[in-house]
Amino acid sequence: MRVKLEPETAFIGKKFAYIFLGIIFGLNSIVFVWYFFFSNLT
Repeated sequence: MRVKLEPETAFIGKKFAYIFLGIIFGLNSIVFVWYFFFSNLT
């Protein structure tokens, strides 16, 4: 049971890590583009 449970938890952790990194990079890119346009307008 442990042999079957470990890859599933590792897969869920990897999936969660990819989603977490995607959200972080997405928010960073949105803030960077927003700051770039805002500094361009002023």
